Amino acid sequence: MSPVFRRAADRLTDAAPGWLVETVRPAPAALRWEPMLRMAVAVTTPLLVGLAAGQIALGLLPAMGAMSTAMADRGGSYRARIILMSSAGSAGALGYLTGALTRGHGWWTVLVVVAVSLVSALLSTGGGAGSAAGLQLLVMTVLGTGIPLPGPPGPHALMFLLGALWALALALVHWPAHPRAAEEAAVIAVYRALTRLFADRGPGTLTAFDTALKNGYDTVLSARSAAAGTDPERTRLVALLNQSSLIRNALISLCQEEREPPGDLAAAVEEVAGSLAGGPEPHALRHACDSPALRALHSGARGAVELVSGGDIAADQVPYEPVGHRRRLRELWEKMWYGHLTRVYTVRLSLCMGVAGAVSEFGWFERSYWVMLTVALVLKPDFGSVFARAVQRALGTLAGTLIGTVVLLTVPYGPALLVPIAVFAALMPYGMQRNWGLMSAFQAPLVLLLVDLLTRGGPMLAEVRLVDTLAGCVIVLLLGYLPWPASWEAPVGPRFADAVSATAHYIRHAFDPDDPGRALLRRRTYDALADLRTVFQRAVTEPRVVSRRITTWMPAMTALEQVADATAATVARTEHGAPPPSGAAVEALVTSLEDIAADVRAGRTPRKPELADEETLERVNSAVQGLRDTVSGEHPDTGGGDGAGTGDGR
Repeated sequence: MSPVFRRAADRLTDAAPGWLVETVRPAPAALRWEPMLRMAVAVTTPLLVGLAAGQIALGLLPAMGAMSTAMADRGGSYRARIILMSSAGSAGALGYLTGALTRGHGWWTVLVVVAVSLVSALLSTGGGAGSAAGLQLLVMTVLGTGIPLPGPPGPHALMFLLGALWALALALVHWPAHPRAAEEAAVIAVYRALTRLFADRGPGTLTAFDTALKNGYDTVLSARSAAAGTDPERTRLVALLNQSSLIRNALISLCQEEREPPGDLAAAVEEVAGSLAGGPEPHALRHACDSPALRALHSGARGAVELVSGGDIAADQVPYEPVGHRRRLRELWEKMWYGHLTRVYTVRLSLCMGVAGAVSEFGWFERSYWVMLTVALVLKPDFGSVFARAVQRALGTLAGTLIGTVVLLTVPYGPALLVPIAVFAALMPYGMQRNWGLMSAFQAPLVLLLVDLLTRGGPMLAEVRLVDTLAGCVIVLLLGYLPWPASWEAPVGPRFADAVSATAHYIRHAFDPDDPGRALLRRRTYDALADLRTVFQRAVTEPRVVSRRITTWMPAMTALEQVADATAATVARTEHGAPPPSGAAVEALVTSLEDIAADVRAGRTPRKPELADEETLERVNSAVQGLRDTVSGEHPDTGGGDGAGTGDGR
């Protein structure tokens, strides 16, 4: 960017409200050519087939099926991708069939859309696959009610499903040759992040490593659960992930001793990453260790070297807990029928979809199904802040319709439209990485061009799309956001208390060397901290009346991360020569953290913790005391009375 444009952008950033800057700020992301090309091929191939058959519109539904299914691809193991994409594609086909069968029945059609909204909201509680299925079920039901196509609905639904299968086949093209490519790439990313941690152990680098580690566990364990019996290679990958966590904790322990890690250990970790990527095996480690922290670091690095070189896997190197299908179904059922947030979301979505459907019956908008589509896409709480999505959708659609208008004015109807369609389809995965508004800016002209192929609506379609999208955003904000108390209380406080409880549970077992579940509890603690950061990042994009209270939780979150890191580092030392703490001292720590969690949930100021005076736990005790002071508002960084200790921001 030139200095002139950079200065102009800086001035706009300074003038804009903070919440708006956070809402439209794109996340950093590199161009990933493979998914971009795959999306372009998935969408344009059905259109090319229709063009060869003499009716380009015949490829519209397969192209939509391919686009919907490809958009559901979030990466990860092949098993996870198959489940996610298949759920989206099959639910989309069912939704289109439902909508097409009920099209043109007046208010009965509106009732069907509301009923599908109820089912969609319940499905969305079922994890990633349920969320994708619920969204596509509702979206394609709306499109089925709004887009008339000649012929019976059944063959059209099959055409949509055929496009979904085409997108799935493209995503799996490398599976036979590289069945573990995603899992191996995730583990390599963890060790690359670990290599950077040797050079810089600042908070940003630690967070980057923790994020990579969580993604690594999610990717490898989702693939591993599908294996019949023992899968040695995937088991080795899980063990490598656990070993990287031990190295991370030893690095923190060494940092607390104000010592730098030896160069040969840093080189060994880098060699492990290179070996995982297809390079030579790392060299064996020979190093003298003169402190518990250094012994812990050497032990962790040596374990990683042995694992990548084909060594045996110890039982405690595989921290995962198998969960049976019956337990998963029971948890899903309880969440679906007894979860307060599920009930609230179901009512909000059904109300807004009902109003949008009623608007369509009044005939106020030329293509009113776009109003319902906007409601379905924006009012998706598991995708982030509803307010932010409404703003991003409106701004993205505005930019996209302007681009689409230029294309419709300059590109003649017919095969030439396939070129910009391919370009916009390729840009959608990149936009999804950066910002939902940017994705909307690429999706809007793509949808315009697809509809133009069917209707020959010309440039006027852009104006219609913009008006309908803005109307849908207004419905969401007025009926699905502003009247609901949950919109004004981002759940940072409860998530913070959950993370404190998870940390306390980990500390209770952390210093028992015979406890086989310590590694799993440590991972759950850092997972809880990662979930807390996600909720916080979503909350800061809300309007100032919400985000102003939420930002006061940042010092408390930092203090809690320091407790978890101090604990992990102390455990690393005690496992390699440092004296272990007494059971009474550990129990005092656990009790103090549980009291803090209970006080946060009740909105009370936490009491002063009663901690045992033991040198082994000095850093952990100090971190817990700092956590209590920060949460209670005694720490100057909390910003005074409107801080974390007041219970605001729940």
